[in-house]
Amino acid sequence: MKIVITDKSGQVLYDGSPDLHSDGIVIGSAPTCDIRLNKIGIAAAHAQLRYNADGVLTLQDLQSPMGTLVDGVRLQPGFITAIKPGAFLELSEEVFVTLQPEADDIYLANSGNKLFPFFLNSNENFVRKLFGAIRARLPREHYQSISAAEGEIVTRIKELAAVSEVAGALNSFTSLPRLLDFSLEMAIAVTGAERAMLLLYNENLKRLETMATSNFMPSDLAEDILSVGTFVNKCFEEGKALSGSSHLFKSLATRRTKSLEESGIAAVAAVPLKELGTDIGVLYVDTKKFNNVMSGRTDELLKILASQIAIAINRTKMFHEATTDTVTGVANQNLFLRRLSEEFCRAQRHQKDISLILMDIDHLKSISETYEENVANCILKEVGKIFRSATRIHDVVARVGAETFAMILPETPYTGALVVAEKLRTNLGKTIIRIEGHSIQVTGSFGIGSSSATTFKPADLLKASEKALKLARKRGGNQIA
Repeated sequence: MKIVITDKSGQVLYDGSPDLHSDGIVIGSAPTCDIRLNKIGIAAAHAQLRYNADGVLTLQDLQSPMGTLVDGVRLQPGFITAIKPGAFLELSEEVFVTLQPEADDIYLANSGNKLFPFFLNSNENFVRKLFGAIRARLPREHYQSISAAEGEIVTRIKELAAVSEVAGALNSFTSLPRLLDFSLEMAIAVTGAERAMLLLYNENLKRLETMATSNFMPSDLAEDILSVGTFVNKCFEEGKALSGSSHLFKSLATRRTKSLEESGIAAVAAVPLKELGTDIGVLYVDTKKFNNVMSGRTDELLKILASQIAIAINRTKMFHEATTDTVTGVANQNLFLRRLSEEFCRAQRHQKDISLILMDIDHLKSISETYEENVANCILKEVGKIFRSATRIHDVVARVGAETFAMILPETPYTGALVVAEKLRTNLGKTIIRIEGHSIQVTGSFGIGSSSATTFKPADLLKASEKALKLARKRGGNQIA
């Protein structure tokens, strides 16, 4: 298999035909990687390509920051997928991989090219190989009992592996949406369910709210939500797990809602999410296949998953609260200073450009004094939206003062930062805040600092940006310096 890796400009970073058998190859930025890429967005050990025991070419995302796109489908960190020769991989916004079949390549078809967590395959393959070897040594009359034992052991090993590995994976997420999506994938994988839903309790509205769903079609939600909602509310109110065939919960149906069974649901399970003894939500799974019955075993698995998910949700919320500006939703000053240090050191290490834009909202103090405080907050929120809409995946936007925003631009020289700043200035100038009969024009002063021969540490870059910002304000505002 020929592997061609290019960057956004079309420059070839790697072109070769490495051996993908045995352990295959690892792509990443670490010196120990088989293919080393010093590019923004590439993790130390980013991804692994190899042929598995069945001769199928696979890709495992090892520890990428945002997942890997395989022909447009996102592969989450820690997951493995079968890929076809000719597949197009996006390791980051800047790095692309094309797999080109060669004359001696043999492609074995695989079923559905679905994404699976790596840990749910590796241990299962080991056990099946072992029992295959045992079967080959024993008389045929023992095959049935051996296969039954094999199936039970595979099931238990998958469960144990899931519990162990999911705990580690959940703790790697700092984004709540990604955490919730991953949690539902795992709930489906370890229970054999078809659909999953995660709901969290809204203290202000005093009700459960759906935060994430998996495999629910829009028509399913419209048709099933009332019957599912009744079941989920019972689980939350009683604070205990519920599971089994849908006919066991016929009594939950009312004149206005169908029963689960009438909605075509064969089996269901729900467990409360608990944080320090308080119920904070519900994890729900179901299936419409009548040969898949949720059992007490499902209950136990979901309880373990739910406890891990609740801890991860709490940790993610705490991280978000500690690093996010409450008014604008962008990063706060603490996270900004940490990321500035990280990105500056990365730029120095790889001899790349880095720029920093600082922006003060013109006359915000006088606007605050003239109008109510909520007007200033409306302006800050709108500015935050404008900054977020202009960012690439690896840029960092933060509010670093009462009226000051910052944008870190990795691998961006002064000329590139100037283009970004002009776009922000133009969009900001088009912004008019209308509130309580008042129309307020918003403008900003921008200062750009970029890496040069005189920037030796993050503080030097920050000082250069602050100096430029003062100059822009001195010129009367709505300027870039």
